[in-house]
Amino acid sequence: MNAKIAVDQPGSFLLLNGDEAVARGAVEAGVKVASSYPGTPSTEILETIADAAKNFGIYAEWSINEIVALEVAAGASMAGERAVVSMKHVGLNVASDAAMTLAYTGVVGGLVIAVCDDPAMYSSQNEQDTRYFAVHSDIPLLDAANPQEALDMTRDAFKISERLQLPVIVRLTTRVAHGKARVKINEIVKRSRKAEFDKDASRWVMVPSNAIKRHRVLKEKLQKATELVNSSKFNVIEDNGKEIGIVGSGIGYYYARSVLDTSQFSWLKLGFIYPFPTELFKTFASKVKKVIVVEELKPFIENNIKCLYPEILGKTAIGLDEIGEFTPDVVKDAFVGVGLCEKTELQNDLDLPIRPPVLCPGCPHRAFYYALNTVNQFVDCNPKKCNGCVVCEYVCSLEKEEAFNPAKSRIRAVRLDPLSNIALTCRNCEDAPCVAACTKDALSQSSEDGTITVYEEKCDGCGWCITACKYGAITLHPETMKAIVCDTCDGEPVCVQWCPESALSLKGKTTDKIVTGDIGCYTLGFMPPVNTVQSCLCMGAGISQAAGMVHAGVKDKVFAVIGDSTFFHAGMPGLLNLAYNKSNVCVVILDNSSVAMTGHQPTPGSGKNALGEQTKIIEIADVARSLGIETVEVVDPYDVEGTRKVIRKILDYQGPSVIISRRPCPLLVKRGPAREVLEECNGCGVCVEQFGCPAISLTLERAEIDPMLCYGCGVCEEICPFDAIRSVE
Repeated sequence: MNAKIAVDQPGSFLLLNGDEAVARGAVEAGVKVASSYPGTPSTEILETIADAAKNFGIYAEWSINEIVALEVAAGASMAGERAVVSMKHVGLNVASDAAMTLAYTGVVGGLVIAVCDDPAMYSSQNEQDTRYFAVHSDIPLLDAANPQEALDMTRDAFKISERLQLPVIVRLTTRVAHGKARVKINEIVKRSRKAEFDKDASRWVMVPSNAIKRHRVLKEKLQKATELVNSSKFNVIEDNGKEIGIVGSGIGYYYARSVLDTSQFSWLKLGFIYPFPTELFKTFASKVKKVIVVEELKPFIENNIKCLYPEILGKTAIGLDEIGEFTPDVVKDAFVGVGLCEKTELQNDLDLPIRPPVLCPGCPHRAFYYALNTVNQFVDCNPKKCNGCVVCEYVCSLEKEEAFNPAKSRIRAVRLDPLSNIALTCRNCEDAPCVAACTKDALSQSSEDGTITVYEEKCDGCGWCITACKYGAITLHPETMKAIVCDTCDGEPVCVQWCPESALSLKGKTTDKIVTGDIGCYTLGFMPPVNTVQSCLCMGAGISQAAGMVHAGVKDKVFAVIGDSTFFHAGMPGLLNLAYNKSNVCVVILDNSSVAMTGHQPTPGSGKNALGEQTKIIEIADVARSLGIETVEVVDPYDVEGTRKVIRKILDYQGPSVIISRRPCPLLVKRGPAREVLEECNGCGVCVEQFGCPAISLTLERAEIDPMLCYGCGVCEEICPFDAIRSVE
């Protein structure tokens, strides 16, 4: 028994966080089946159970998504076994279709739905309050305030579930889920029963004629639940004979006790809060003259007692916000405002630095985003470095015309004022106006890299292209009088190589595009300097949002980025919808072989399950083709130019398409050789200001690579325009 919670010593203590305590409570209750989809702050529940699963004969799985996880647990319960399903609060939205009707059918074996809310949204897109879902679905709910309660409530929730024949929600919040405490453990129940299914169609088949009857049964069960809550050991009155009574639940209750002299107030601690313990509250209210409620998020308790007790100070009245999480200081400030305690000045000498979330060094998502953002490249000039020497003009004319004649150059040095200069060259504009202005069709733009080609036999030197170019990048050859324009020397411009001041560099140009996204590590692509992801609604939403934009008539090419796990979770229906409705969207599936953001849990594409067993590898490319996508490309994002070529191809493609960007998360693989910066570096900033690797910083003169952070992906070496980065031997 090497798993953390596999200790079979009743009465002893373990140091557990709330998630681990839920797992231990489920094991103590004799759970048979555990299922989940990873989602912070609930992930560690299933992880902890899976670690101990083989010790106790438990089946544990990472399901494709939360509704599948709940349905798996429901199936086990229907067969008479105890089951637990865990998810974060927004995951309950995904599972809600099954949960709502599961309350009607009821359960046989105890079924616990462990849900972790996320006040302040540390890793979520909203801070919804699961207590109101309990009301909406008529599912009993227990609200844990610390890890000990998380264990005790989970263990007892199975008994409550079987007594009521209803699923039971055990709710945690982020601080409870991740906070550690000394937890007393109990005996592990060893259940021995044969799994069997009672084929009662009137109960399990929810057609209208059966459902209306089951709804009445549900209301009868809730009445029994009301009797339980009023006598529950998780609802406790501490009568100190005082005029002011404080009611609370969750961690907010203990914050209140930590900042007040507890002997000066009477207390009502609520843990089993739905159905609401009305009779217990009436008993408490009869002993006090004023009630103050302390609860995070929505005023759930407050709204339940307002009609019973008018002398109440709720969240708004005492200055507690519905937004964000509580801290002891937040609660104390509210109490100071209503005269319950005195304000104390706290000295905080720690000036903590801001640490915005970023994609890790070596992250393949960053490499793909860079390729997407630099499909078209052009020669850029830093006017702070350019001295107007016109070396660029001479080397360009020599390369293109075999003559030292600046008039024949495709680049022009221009003095802006006495102290600054700049070099003008083609910017490879999207839908280049010079091409559109040409009346002889003598100019065309490459769909691959955006460069302009001049067909001399068609050009008559009319100059319309010169007028159309706002950058002054096109000129007429002094002898042939044909238009001439920069073609970047097939990606290796000689002007950049020979500039004595390193004022020129080859930079990427973002094409006109829209990039929708959703939930995952790759969402961080919205942060500077990557600046790629432009939306994040919920898992899988990016694909369908992209389709909506296309059918609304947007002209830009639309890309929808989605992770491999999220694709299996919620992306497949959206992709099928693209194929069915012929939507001109490119779905980019960023396949890093794990659910990276929540701790590298396995995916259907990884070949392993929650128990570490080998299983079938589901190929994303095969899934995409089976859903009707004809154009499916697979790229290695570390091969930036190869990735660009595929993106250029897709830019011209009309119809639904898929690019699979495949490279494991660097945290899962051995580091490659670190990179170092050579003397050739001129501080152009491409590796920092465009690529944005956190292992690279920019000093006044050059870039520097931190060898402790570098993962050795080598992308910086590939994209450096001056070959100033190399592998450390």
